[in-house]
Amino acid sequence: MENEFKRVLEKTSEAIEKLEDRIEDFTEDFTEDSVGLWDDLKKHFSVVNQKIKQASKDIEQKSDEAQLQAHLGTMEAHDKLDGIKDTIEEFTQKVSAKAQTDLDTVSLRAHLAKMEADDFWEDKGNKITQDFNNSSDKVKKLTLEAASEIKNYFEKLADTISKNG
Repeated sequence: MENEFKRVLEKTSEAIEKLEDRIEDFTEDFTEDSVGLWDDLKKHFSVVNQKIKQASKDIEQKSDEAQLQAHLGTMEAHDKLDGIKDTIEEFTQKVSAKAQTDLDTVSLRAHLAKMEADDFWEDKGNKITQDFNNSSDKVKKLTLEAASEIKNYFEKLADTISKNG
């Protein structure tokens, strides 16, 4: 299962980077507000991607602690993505359609969603650690599903921009 998990993590990182590249192709047409929002979203993408890359490194380690960190990092990346998912979708749709209106509202939602994701992770981290200790196979399966969901999500968004852009 670790090999599949590592492969999905690597593909997830590639999908995040692909989406960033596709959006970057449109930035010269952005309004100043849109550029600011994109800069904020890139920071969130970077945090998620760093968590995924670190999890990929951690999964190679043989110690239980490193394995736990890999799974926790993936779950944290998933939770952070959930917190900003609506904002990312709305932003990529607007980029795809080259619409520049209503982005101030999107920016506010992104900030609020990030705060919610941070709070959610603080509450959830201890439970995940406990679940891992109680049933590592269950947690491994859940983190593989979470990593796959992140990968599929970023691939879908990148394809949307590619098809409509």
